[in-house]
Amino acid sequence: MIATITLFLIFPATGCSNKLSQQNNTKDSTSLKIDTAIAARHSIPGRPINYDSTKRYIYLTLDDGPQNGTMNCYHILQNLGVRASFFMIGAQAIDERQRKRADSILDIYPEFLLCNHSYTHANYNHYKSFYNNADSALRDIMKAQDSLHLPLKIFRTPANNSWAINGRMRSPQLTKSLCHLLDSAGYYTIGWDVEWRFKTKDGAIPVQNTQTMIEEVEKSFDHNENFVKNNLVILVHDRMFAKQQYADSLTKFITLLKEDKRYTFETIDHYPGLVFK
Repeated sequence: MIATITLFLIFPATGCSNKLSQQNNTKDSTSLKIDTAIAARHSIPGRPINYDSTKRYIYLTLDDGPQNGTMNCYHILQNLGVRASFFMIGAQAIDERQRKRADSILDIYPEFLLCNHSYTHANYNHYKSFYNNADSALRDIMKAQDSLHLPLKIFRTPANNSWAINGRMRSPQLTKSLCHLLDSAGYYTIGWDVEWRFKTKDGAIPVQNTQTMIEEVEKSFDHNENFVKNNLVILVHDRMFAKQQYADSLTKFITLLKEDKRYTFETIDHYPGLVFK
């Protein structure tokens, strides 16, 4: 009798355990599918995001790579958990070492986004002739698009602060023709709101210190000086941070910005007005 009761008590308990296990497995499987779907959606460049009106969005952009300083920036920003966009030059990513640097940026999205900074950097810094022949300049840009395997048509004009987004344009006269042509070709031309400038004597040495840069960022937001309100594009150049002392300045700058909980970092494909099919 005792044995019979014992068996009777054991079987229902085992049955409940199996059902709970099956339910938990189903929930785990569903959660995994949802997480995988979210991860896949976020790993595709250009997918829309939900903007938070209480936040101030920062788009850190780094120009002229791949070059000395590129991987310093890569590791600093990755270690700090900051998203950024690298505008690279096609002709500088020909040899195997530099190609690997470019590919390391390309492959790590959504942390970093690789963007177009032309193939020859305006015919190797011949800006007037480059911009005065818009058709030739477009071919140069398209060559960079192909050679760097860029996922999106996002471009920055070398040595000129030019904007062209959905017909809204702000640019110097020199680049206007090219900006119109790029707009027609489906490119977004991205300028900048704040620049961390550098001087070229003895290499690329940052001009502003970190505290001055923080103040410039705050001023640009507070005075609504940005191309789009509450969205700030910062321009730096990879080579500014090739030396450790200046790499430390970048670390300090980002760390101080992150202390202000209003700021959030995004890649430039999420800049307002950019829509990709």
